[in-house]
Amino acid sequence: MLIYKKHIFSSFLCTLLWLAACNQNQQHQVVENDNRKISKTSFNEASLVEVGSGQSVDGELFARVYANDSLVDTYQHLFIKLENAKGNLIEKAHIQFMPEMKMGMMAHGAPTVQPAEEPVDGFFRGGVVFIMPSSSESGHSWVLNVLVDQPGEKQNRVNIPLQVKHLERPRTIAFDGGKEGRFFLSLLDSDSLKVGEQSARFNLYRIRKNEYPAVFEGYEIQLETHMPDMGHGSEGNVAAAAVGDGNYEGKINLPMAGLWEIGASLLKDGKKVSTEPITFQVTIKE
Repeated sequence: MLIYKKHIFSSFLCTLLWLAACNQNQQHQVVENDNRKISKTSFNEASLVEVGSGQSVDGELFARVYANDSLVDTYQHLFIKLENAKGNLIEKAHIQFMPEMKMGMMAHGAPTVQPAEEPVDGFFRGGVVFIMPSSSESGHSWVLNVLVDQPGEKQNRVNIPLQVKHLERPRTIAFDGGKEGRFFLSLLDSDSLKVGEQSARFNLYRIRKNEYPAVFEGYEIQLETHMPDMGHGSEGNVAAAAVGDGNYEGKINLPMAGLWEIGASLLKDGKKVSTEPITFQVTIKE
């Protein structure tokens, strides 16, 4: 376990240093994700938590950002309400999320799912993979820059500071894919699962300087399960296949309550390309 933690920390640190070196004094780049829409999962507006807000420089726009809970350093659904200067909800706009981690003289972005042009129940819905936490000690802080284009209106921008906490059990892991480059893989399922066979959902993004395109063509994620306290695994796991837009779905079988490890390997055209261990820990309940 100690070796595992050291490896994950080392991998994360190398990725962080690489990102920082590539982005000194670099302007933030926007990567268009054509036809990328957040999955239409149901949500309860009353359960959402406001995690940030901001106003445009000209005072014509006000934005509030909501999430299912406090933000943590992995993939997060984001729900945004936009109002004009009169307090009316904006019903149609082309919105771009531009997340930015500010680190003094350096900055970098993050993988992003761009919202659709029309809100659902008043919310523009997208997502961001926060690849590291905020840190007041080191001066590292996240800002969600939101570009807003409305029909017949000039482009506007709202900058929204966000606080992102650190997860003790990583849900987004950077790893090396050999000749395929470096990637971020995020486990999207809950930390606490129940005994039995269940779906395992992931998203996969390539690291390319300050661009993070979604990856899906020709890839799959092989899955293995292991129960460290008992020294055995389980059968019946099904590799996660691409379902579009960087999302992957597979199945895992977790037949006992307790701590489990989900090991993942990236395959390209049936051949393993990941060169580092990718391990997520989950607690299984009866």
